[in-house]
Formats: sequence, structure tokens, C-alpha cells
Amino acid sequence: MSSSVGERRRPSSWWPFVAIWGGAALFVVIGFAVTVVALNATVYSAGGFARGYLDAIDRGDTASALTLAGIEPTGDLEDALLTVPSLGGLADVHEERELDLGDGTRAVTLSYTLDGTPGQSQFVVQQAGTRFGFFRAWSFAQSPTATLDVTPMNDPRFTVDGRLVTTESGDVATRFEVLAPSRFVLSHESAYLEAPTVGVTVISAGGTSSASVATVARASFSQVLQEQLDTMLDTDCVTQPVLLPAGCPFGRQVDDRVTGEPAWSIVAYPQVAVQPGTVSGQWLVTEAAGTAHLVVDAQSLFDGRRYAIDEDVPFTVSYTMSIGTDDVLTFQQ
Repeated sequence: MSSSVGERRRPSSWWPFVAIWGGAALFVVIGFAVTVVALNATVYSAGGFARGYLDAIDRGDTASALTLAGIEPTGDLEDALLTVPSLGGLADVHEERELDLGDGTRAVTLSYTLDGTPGQSQFVVQQAGTRFGFFRAWSFAQSPTATLDVTPMNDPRFTVDGRLVTTESGDVATRFEVLAPSRFVLSHESAYLEAPTVGVTVISAGGTSSASVATVARASFSQVLQEQLDTMLDTDCVTQPVLLPAGCPFGRQVDDRVTGEPAWSIVAYPQVAVQPGTVSGQWLVTEAAGTAHLVVDAQSLFDGRRYAIDEDVPFTVSYTMSIGTDDVLTFQQ
């Protein structure tokens, strides 16, 4: 039976649910919008992008740092240090300022301490679209790399954080591209040579730092050469029953007739000391004095008198050598 005229209609029973779910959806939309704004102002901001790059460097994640920097290392020598992880030590990273340079490009200045030393780097980044349609994406408008000039003294090789690098020549600076900021330790460790460690810190993107690796001969290098020289004198030289032993640093001329077999011995062995030569890659055994002893019978050509030569014969040794990158020694006259 129809309701009478003027009777009030009862509210629909599903209206409260619509109101509740509609309000919830509104809150979700508002919350999502607030989250997007907040993330775009922090994690996905220009400063957040730059801090993400620094964080990758600090934890030694060179793959992520290179990806963020948009760099693909080549096999060229100048790129050899790009994949070497920094020793880290970044702390207290915070944004000093961010300047809008126009056209979606911004200059972000970050301050930090690197191994306890205060530092500051500026990165120029640019907007590169969005992520998932909501979050800003960034890329470097200027490469966040620096150059490091390394001069390995006396040998073309050096190590950086334990990784061997071989340059084209010693005593010449080689320029490498490195991620900035980074911290490295350079040194040299090979069979015959060594160098004290030297720390180098690269701060500013676009800047240039330099370092030298002071390679010297190991004490064991002199010992090896000393043993080789002593063995040569004992086995190759004094065993030759001649006045002028071939390939040996000593000998004696006798004007009279030799009537017996010469007998050599070593009284004092030269003491070997090694130092860098005048040509890069060469090493010099500096002139060292030794004494041999000769015993031989002779007869005067003048009056026929027979006599014995029993005397010390002083001599010196010095020679140069080169050390190959495979640690093979090559001796030179």
C-alpha cells in the first residue's frame, strides 16, 4: 500500500558506508599527496640525489656510484681508478645550500667530514623526468669526478688500495679520473721494490689532486744481488786458472813468463748497494771495492830468475739493471 501524501522518506541504509569509505579514500589521497610532496622534498630532491651518490661512495659501492654519475668506465688507463672503492670515512653529511640555476638545473652544496677532515663539494644536477610518475628523478649535469695525477717514482707500477696499476713510464705523472670525493692509499709492493704508503684525498668535483709514490729498492734486493755477486765470484771467476778471468771484474797482467797455473781467491767481497739510475726504470749497483788474491809462479824474461807472485789484487764492480713489470731482472753492461 502506498504511503500517504506528506509522509517523510526514511534515509537509505547504505549512506553511512558511502560517507565512511569516501572519507577514508579522501584521507588516503591527501596522505599520498603529502607523502609525494615530502619525498620530493627529501629523498627525491636534488640534495637527496647528491647525498645518495655520496652514500654509495662511502660504502664502497662503486657500481652504484658510477650508475648515479652516469659514467661507464672504459679499458683506458685513465679510467683505472674509477672502479677502485674509496676508503670511505664520510660523516656528518648535510646540505649547505641548493641554488636553482634555471631550466631544471640546481647546484647542491654538501658539507661533510672525510676521515675527520672537514670538506665541502658542489654538485650540479638536473631534473631527468620522474619515477613512477610522481617522484622526481635527477642526473648530474656536470660529472661528479675529479682528476688525480699520480707519479710513480723509479718504476711504472703502483698499488691503490691493494690494486696494481701499471703506467706507461715511471717518473712521469699519469692523470686518472676518480669519483669525488674519495680517499685512497697509494703504495708499491713487488719482489724487489717497495714504497711507503701515501694517503690522498680528492674533494672537489672538477678539481685536480696529485701524489707521488716514492719507490725504492727493498733491503732484500741488495741481499739477492749480493748473493748473486758472491756466487759469481766464487764459482765463475776464482775457478778460472788464468790471469784475466773472462767476464770477471778482476785480473792481472804479467810481463814475464808464467810457469805455473794461476790460483785466485777472494779476500774481500764488494758490498752491494742499489739506488735508482739516471734513467727511469733502471737501477744501479754503485761502485763497490773488493779484493782478490793471486798466487802464480813466473820467470823473468830478462835474467831467467824464477819467482812467485803472491799478492792482493784490488777491483771494483758497478753495473745497471732494469726490472720488468713481471719482476724479471735484466743486467746491462
